[in-house]
Amino acid sequence: MDVKYQIFVSSTFVDLEDERRSVIEAILNMGHIPVGMEAFQASDDSQWDYIKRRIDESDYYLVVVAERYGSELHGKSYTQMEYEYAVKKHVPVAGLLLDGNTRKTWPSDKVEYKKKAKVEKFRQLCEKKTVKYWRGADDLGAKVQLALNELFRTKPRTGWIRADKVPSSNVLDELAKLSEERRSLQERVEELTADDKLIIPNDYVWRIRRLEESSIESVLSWAEDNEVKALLDLFLDLDSVLVRDPDTDDLVEHFRDFENYQLEDYEVELVMNEYVKHGLLDTKTYFDSTAKPIIGYKLSDRGTQFLMYATEWKSRTKASPEGVPSDS
Repeated sequence: MDVKYQIFVSSTFVDLEDERRSVIEAILNMGHIPVGMEAFQASDDSQWDYIKRRIDESDYYLVVVAERYGSELHGKSYTQMEYEYAVKKHVPVAGLLLDGNTRKTWPSDKVEYKKKAKVEKFRQLCEKKTVKYWRGADDLGAKVQLALNELFRTKPRTGWIRADKVPSSNVLDELAKLSEERRSLQERVEELTADDKLIIPNDYVWRIRRLEESSIESVLSWAEDNEVKALLDLFLDLDSVLVRDPDTDDLVEHFRDFENYQLEDYEVELVMNEYVKHGLLDTKTYFDSTAKPIIGYKLSDRGTQFLMYATEWKSRTKASPEGVPSDS
């Protein structure tokens, strides 16, 4: 589904009109929705409340910082107040800071010399989060795209979807049916293993362990943290998708909507190739109406067996005090 994000753009105004125009144009060219107060300046609590509501509605927040600190309230600029509010409300933020060399030649009429210390302190605050450095209005559009793509990948948000693109009730009913079938199969596995323990063959144990040790992040050479997605867990999550013989486009949507990963086609193919190498999936390439090659995936016989064994493995892992199945 085509998701559009609402992006709040903050900056001082008079000195950055061209730059703001470049930022907004870049956001529109990416197909998203810019929100900016432009010349609007909060002067009382009701207007400030309005700005906060607009930030609350936004998926991401960008701040453009040059050499002016801007109008203040109780010793703090409105731009900094907006930035701190976005951080407080957990709206992903990115700072677009004027490049160090460009600062040396920046027009003097666009510099607040008396507030340089506050500008420096605000820049340092922004540098604690995602930042990109720009040299001029022409350069800024590209930096906006880099900053937003990084936020889209690392901080996925809900966004907005056209009403006619929301899955139909038939699709939702089908997903519910598949979920119920999966639950029934799990109950059946538990019944079968209650008295007669399922024996997991050694070659399946080996594949299970390899996929437990690998993750989406390791396959794509991304930095790993505590929230990595193991390839074994992903394969089990994909069972209701794989029974429908998905293609790359289907999987891109699944990764985005259900796994919170914004992946390109080639990245999805890299991940799925790990299952192909283990013999769990078969592939087929065909071409769409524009002659673009599309890769389709189908569970192999080994993959179907693997789903049963891996589900049992995970069940025993949860039941084991050490978090490892006692035997196969």
